[in-house]
Amino acid sequence: MSEPSPDRTGSGRPRFLAGRRPRNRPGTPLRFAAPRLPPHVWAVIAAVSLLAYLALAMTRPAQMWWLGDLRVYHAGGTAALDGGQDLYEQTVGAARLPFTYTPWAALGFGPFSLLPLGLAKPLGVVANLLLLYFAAYLAWGLAGVASPRTRHPASAVTAGVLLWTEPVQETLRFGQINLLIMCLVLYDFSRPPGDRRVGVGIGIAAGIKLTPACFVLYLLATGRIRETLTALGTFTATVAIGLALLPEASMRYWGDLLFLDTSRVGPFEWPGNQSLRGALARVLSDPEPSVAVWLPLTAAVALVGIASAAVLQRRAASGLDERSRSQGELAGLCTTALTGLLIAPITWSHHWVWIVPGTVLLVSAGRNVRSPWWRRPALLAGACVLPAVMLAPPAHRVELPKAVPTGIIWRVPYRAGRELHLAFPDLLLANAYVLWGLLMLLVCAVLSVRVRR
Repeated sequence: MSEPSPDRTGSGRPRFLAGRRPRNRPGTPLRFAAPRLPPHVWAVIAAVSLLAYLALAMTRPAQMWWLGDLRVYHAGGTAALDGGQDLYEQTVGAARLPFTYTPWAALGFGPFSLLPLGLAKPLGVVANLLLLYFAAYLAWGLAGVASPRTRHPASAVTAGVLLWTEPVQETLRFGQINLLIMCLVLYDFSRPPGDRRVGVGIGIAAGIKLTPACFVLYLLATGRIRETLTALGTFTATVAIGLALLPEASMRYWGDLLFLDTSRVGPFEWPGNQSLRGALARVLSDPEPSVAVWLPLTAAVALVGIASAAVLQRRAASGLDERSRSQGELAGLCTTALTGLLIAPITWSHHWVWIVPGTVLLVSAGRNVRSPWWRRPALLAGACVLPAVMLAPPAHRVELPKAVPTGIIWRVPYRAGRELHLAFPDLLLANAYVLWGLLMLLVCAVLSVRVRR
């Protein structure tokens, strides 16, 4: 009798989503498929989406291309080139935005700061639009879609649709680097098995802002010691370079524990803070939730999230082909990213750009599930609900004179402490990303338990 296919369970069900199966039948990781579209349809969808965005933005550039964070990066790069003495004391604009990134990040912004700000701004917008497409391209590659004839159209459609989600719109409005950080991580895991450079991208990303360090835990939990050491070594190198070239700023950032000072970033209760700690602040009507409350909860979520990601990835690693391994990697990465978003003290809504690989994961998995009958519509429904929760149609915001693409988390009273006194329906809206994230993490945990059986 021939062995079962390494790509399917004996019952024809993908391994991650298989229910109870005979213990003597080997299963395999979840398979993925990109949606097939008629010729040129993908180009029309992407072009219409992009043109609609540009047309709207050009009628209100001061709001949709405010680019406050980009100006902070530009000022940080200028300060780094001047020696970095005032890097963490200077502020930018009427909002008095401080530089909150590492000295290494400031050095990276140095060449960027040589450009006139009038040129740097449009380049930043174009770069983020290209990175949105590149992130979708990397995600579909991890989903096992290798053919350019399929991968490019799928990536264009994904970018075109998700362009109108709140995390992406806020990233473009602020000129943030979230898409760059995500692409560094995705590219790291897109390398061939055994590539000694795996971990370099994570180390560089963590050297810019500390939150991608959660992927170091993921590497460690999945037993990849060499890759873990590579990531840690790269991160250490970024700290050393910053210390050598910007000693005063480095001592201020690392020596004075400035990286732990969340007061420089913003208030916990702000609706834009879609982390567990932010949700607790709004639910408990307390801008500083007790450590005894949020710390155990955060620790539990971190443990469950990293463990689930490791189980999903390690089960996929037992597959006999590279596609199976990369597919499991995508599931593990999305679970780890979701965990990091929930447990960070402050997770601004634009950090949730991980909606891009998350949507790819749900769409591609849903298209390939055959049994039982309900799993395919459930996955595809999840793929629709995820962008819907974060959809950003134009709407008015209290702090802006013109309507801009706005998510449901902003459809509640906020500013002047009003977000601390929300009615129950408003609490659901203000914590939408956190609630959806916890639900998805629960699903990942259940899947990981079933995979182990």
